[in-house]
Amino acid sequence: MSDTTQIILAIIGTGVALLGFLWRLNVRMGAMEHRLNSRIDTLEDRMNSRIDALSSRIDALYQALFNHKDPAA
Repeated sequence: MSDTTQIILAIIGTGVALLGFLWRLNVRMGAMEHRLNSRIDTLEDRMNSRIDALSSRIDALYQALFNHKDPAA
């Protein structure tokens, strides 16, 4: 095998190895992105639940303060 052929095969092999590395990196990044999006969704759900609970408490307090019927009336 000539030197030129060996150089060409080495370049092709390096290119294939680089493509494999980039493909694996892309797959890992996709998995990390999926986990991150899932975590963000969970945190948003928790935050919305807390906001809803706080809003309900504020509504109940408002009703208790301003819609109180005087028992003497």
